[in-house]
Amino acid sequence: MIRIERHEEVRPGVWRYTVPGFGIEGRSRQPLLDACRQIRAILGDTSQRAGLFREGRTEADVSCSVNKGALLTVEDGPKGIRFRKYREFDRLAADDIAEAAE
Repeated sequence: MIRIERHEEVRPGVWRYTVPGFGIEGRSRQPLLDACRQIRAILGDTSQRAGLFREGRTEADVSCSVNKGALLTVEDGPKGIRFRKYREFDRLAADDIAEAAE
């Protein structure tokens, strides 16, 4: 299992995380899923599992296959918290919206 280490909370609901051996680090509200996307970008299609570990723990708090985790995000909407299909941020669309608002 690929170990994703969850560190301190850097803002409310946002944790710093690292993936030893891969040179991956980041800050996220969903560190397991974001790390899976970064791992998949390095390894490509893989059946390996990844787990989110708190410092000093030997058992993962939560785990999933890297491929499946890379395809999901968490949405907090009117029907509550749900897993949704991950969509990459479209910077061009965001720029168009910002220009239209000006």
